[in-house]
Amino acid sequence: MVPSVALLTVLICGACAVESVDPLRVWFDPQDYTSTFGESADLFLWIDGVVNRNATVKFNTVDGGSHVSVTPDQLWINGGVKYTETPIVVSAKGLRQGRFIVEAGVEPEGIADDRRLFVRLKVALNQPLIYISLVIGWAYTACWSIGYYPQIILNYQRKSVVGLSFDFLHINIIGHVCYAFFNSFMYWNSFIEKEYFDRHPHGLNPVIGNDVGFAVHASVATGYTILQCYIYQSNGNTVSPTAKVIIGTYLVIIAISASQAVFGAIHWLDFLYILSYIKLSTTLVKYFPQAYMNFKRKSTEGFSILNRLLDIAGGLLGILQMVINAWNFDDWQSIWGDPVKFGLGVFSILFDLVFIVQHYILYRKPIHKEPVYQSGKQTNEQTTKL
Repeated sequence: MVPSVALLTVLICGACAVESVDPLRVWFDPQDYTSTFGESADLFLWIDGVVNRNATVKFNTVDGGSHVSVTPDQLWINGGVKYTETPIVVSAKGLRQGRFIVEAGVEPEGIADDRRLFVRLKVALNQPLIYISLVIGWAYTACWSIGYYPQIILNYQRKSVVGLSFDFLHINIIGHVCYAFFNSFMYWNSFIEKEYFDRHPHGLNPVIGNDVGFAVHASVATGYTILQCYIYQSNGNTVSPTAKVIIGTYLVIIAISASQAVFGAIHWLDFLYILSYIKLSTTLVKYFPQAYMNFKRKSTEGFSILNRLLDIAGGLLGILQMVINAWNFDDWQSIWGDPVKFGLGVFSILFDLVFIVQHYILYRKPIHKEPVYQSGKQTNEQTTKL
């Protein structure tokens, strides 16, 4: 009796060891594909690990029903065979334009980790529009990235930051730094990514490499502009008490939420979401100080209008890309489904229009003189408007 029990124990432990050392994982990578109407897309299904019995991968759920066909409709995994990052090509064809989820499952249920065994298939009506959208995307990213430098160059040429709102810059950098942290951890940290996938089983990481690069670049460029504020002539310009309260409130929120994450009161993903909300809120308030300063001075001298022209160009190109994609993929929900993001984009464009009206219409004529520093020497030159 005892030898039989011992033998059974060894067999069970051996089976468990096989399952635990190299558990079977089946997933799609990449998980986001784009094709055109009637065109087949090659989906890469990956297998890694081993199981002690045969298993089947079945495409039992295809979002969109008859609008997507998958070939083959099932695959077999041999028991006892060691798979090492083995790719299998599956063909999926969109029969109409739209966005669909192609999902599969491993049977018997629970024998493998198949949580990421799905693909988002975007089926476009017109392929050239895909490339046009891509070019527009790079164009508005370039506009927004280059837009930080006209102000930096203007400050350097004038050796002065008179006319530039310190409140605008300091509130802005809080938003950019929060956005940079959010993007960086969402993109690089596997623990955060796992938390996100646990909450959104069919979700894809919303952050791509370009998002990280843009946010970090914006933080550095804004930080350098702030450094200029403390080097060049400012005529006593400083951060207002109101802005200090706003910035202090943001810092307190960040400190409290970070402490809660450290002690497990909230998840780290929630902390990152809080940072993203701070970024959104800074967009709502950061423009007011500069617009008010222009109004109070009755001048836009010292504030680079080229910055706002590039910003509004980027914003309009971004909206154009959203409209093109919505029409090409028959996905208008991508616009109306995220009203906060769309609304903030429109809000920024409206403020850009305010600055343009101030610069080219309301305050075109020079009304006062300000000291301008060139090569370390002060000269009194009348302000001019472009």
